[in-house]
Amino acid sequence: MAVSVLTRSYNNARTGVNDQETILTPALVGSRGIAKLFSIQLDDLPGMEAQPLVVSDIGPFADGKNHDVVYACTMKNTIWAFDALDGHPLWNSPLRLGNPVENVPRGQKGAGNIDIKFINPNWGILSTPVIDRDTNLLYAISWSTTDTTTTQNSLSKSIHRLHEVDLVNGTEKRAPILIDGVMDAASGINFISPAQKQRSALLLVAVKDAQGNPRKTIFMACGSVGETRANAHGWVIAFDVATFKVAATFITTRKTHGGGIWQAAQGPAADGDGNIYFMTGNGGWDGANDFSESFVKLKYAPALNGTPASLNIVDWFTPFTDHSIRNANHQVLVQGRHMSATNQKGYDWTDQDLGSGGPILMSDLQIVAGCGKDGVVYVLDQDNFGKTSTADLENPSQNYAKLKSPPIFFTFNGLGFNAAPTDPRGLNQYFLDNKTHHLHASPLYWHSPDLGPLLYCWGENESLRVWSINKNGVVQFLAKGNEIASLGTPGPDGHGGMPGGMITLSCNGNLMGSGIVWALAPLNGDANSSVTQGVFRAYDATNFVANPDGTKSLRLLWHSDQWNILFQHNKFNLPVVANGKIFVPTYNGTIDVYGLTP
Repeated sequence: MAVSVLTRSYNNARTGVNDQETILTPALVGSRGIAKLFSIQLDDLPGMEAQPLVVSDIGPFADGKNHDVVYACTMKNTIWAFDALDGHPLWNSPLRLGNPVENVPRGQKGAGNIDIKFINPNWGILSTPVIDRDTNLLYAISWSTTDTTTTQNSLSKSIHRLHEVDLVNGTEKRAPILIDGVMDAASGINFISPAQKQRSALLLVAVKDAQGNPRKTIFMACGSVGETRANAHGWVIAFDVATFKVAATFITTRKTHGGGIWQAAQGPAADGDGNIYFMTGNGGWDGANDFSESFVKLKYAPALNGTPASLNIVDWFTPFTDHSIRNANHQVLVQGRHMSATNQKGYDWTDQDLGSGGPILMSDLQIVAGCGKDGVVYVLDQDNFGKTSTADLENPSQNYAKLKSPPIFFTFNGLGFNAAPTDPRGLNQYFLDNKTHHLHASPLYWHSPDLGPLLYCWGENESLRVWSINKNGVVQFLAKGNEIASLGTPGPDGHGGMPGGMITLSCNGNLMGSGIVWALAPLNGDANSSVTQGVFRAYDATNFVANPDGTKSLRLLWHSDQWNILFQHNKFNLPVVANGKIFVPTYNGTIDVYGLTP
């Protein structure tokens, strides 16, 4: 049966697993290898930031035929439909309500007003869209500007909109929803497009109302352009699909600022009961109105019989804060991870946000887990995050006790440090190897038929790692790959080798030994500071290699550099596996399509 990929990481739990892959097996990939079959050319350089999506057997298109289709949304605010079998374009839909927002170039006043790395000149559709296969509609957020004269005014005149696009002909079904100016009723704060950077993937959920009727709802999570600005906040906005209107909002920092939701482009996760899960970044915290550096669980209730929809926080866990918390006598109760004399980066806090990662739901274990820039994994009870208080942060061991299991270093071996320190500043540093070990996006979760529940991660300046996890939340190391992302990249002054490996997994249901981990990573450079060469690798997910010292290694099945396949690494994008093909977004302005070597 053909598979469709309708959202980032394959599902709303964000597990990163396609469990219906029958063609690509470890034996065939290891023996025959894979080849680049063709490349799909996009209209933007360096390339799309949104993950490609795939829909099987849809149509009829203008040629009278059904097709397997790849949908691509670019930073020029263009949506493309390509045939998945040979890459020829079926249609494109430019969402030209103004030009894409432009980053002010180096050497000009206000340079880097959107991003100081200057990789992307255009900022249009940044987040991964979502597809409703029931109605054959795609939903995407555009970012455009009314400025037509100078890059200087591009950001200040920018507007975000939600679009609803027909999958077969590319037309917009209803007028787009204007997001700029939307007000959060609980705080009176307005959504200001020039202050917000909407990177996190969209989420589509059918949430039951109080009478049990499902209401399809799209959730947009948002970070900010500059997290230390007073008008920067983390937002979640719910759009009711039936009425195509904003239904409810939630702001992560109602009294201070920051708390952006970016998750290295990963979307918020959701269960089937109207609960939305995400992780926030740098900003203010008080456990009442402000929830930066936190795992957050919201509850959405659709509108019913005149009662408006609502989106409220029901649970959270906060491992540390950015600002010190003081009592009435101005004595420090909790030491925040604020800027020090030796770390003059110009921020109000050190840039160690938890929100570089996103949570995954392990519904079979009733567990939520996630990891951020410290490389520490936190494992939470899905039904009880613990509602961290100031008193909990004053006594860290009390706060850590709320977790299903103690925090551990996840992306690397910890180098002798404590992953659950009494003073959180113990985590706020470059480690003894002078490298960062951030995790970007989510871990990968697979309940394998051979080894049981497994977690995979690939942090900066490290290797692919696999862990077991049980129903009690205990995480135990099993094996690692021998290949290091950004091998040879200098330390902090060289920007540290971002982003590590971006991974997905394919398998054939519960067939033992069928799992493959697919990974994209920078070969030697730092993909955050510049466009750099990438490498594409495939690993056997469970058939490890026994080493002489008793440790185990992940078996490398295939890698692109051994075949002299060259491409530029796409920073936060994922390989997408569907129906015997792997779709690899690059910074060459292409989606490269791979399959078994003929």
